[in-house]
Amino acid sequence: MLRLTYERQKKGLSKTKLAFLAKIHPADIGKLESGKLYPYPGFKKKLSEALGIDGEELFEEVDVNGK
Repeated sequence: MLRLTYERQKKGLSKTKLAFLAKIHPADIGKLESGKLYPYPGFKKKLSEALGIDGEELFEEVDVNGK
């Protein structure tokens, strides 16, 4: 799972709410999370500001099962 998805869910944000906070189209959040859209620097910056996490870290895989 991408850290973007993990952090969004951890904060209780829907894709639509995160899109509103980051000023990104809601469909783009789903595409970014599924890997169908390249995370351009502009997306990273906006999401980083909205979630308070480094933009590069948002697109790393995280192990949510602790394995």
